[in-house]
Amino acid sequence: MTYIVEPIGAHFASKDLTTLENRFNSRSADGYRLHSVFQVTQPGGCLSLGRPVITYLAIYEKPD
Repeated sequence: MTYIVEPIGAHFASKDLTTLENRFNSRSADGYRLHSVFQVTQPGGCLSLGRPVITYLAIYEKPD
């Protein structure tokens, strides 16, 4: 099994959904299947004193 992990953002407006669909379709055309999407929080700012940054990661899988 081969995997790809990529950030897909955290804020989605209606116009962004088409871009997201195109990204998923592109991965599918390459033989990958969307496995899961999960939220990641990273500490923000210098010394982690700032506001945390939230994004989503998409995991794709492809059988070998």
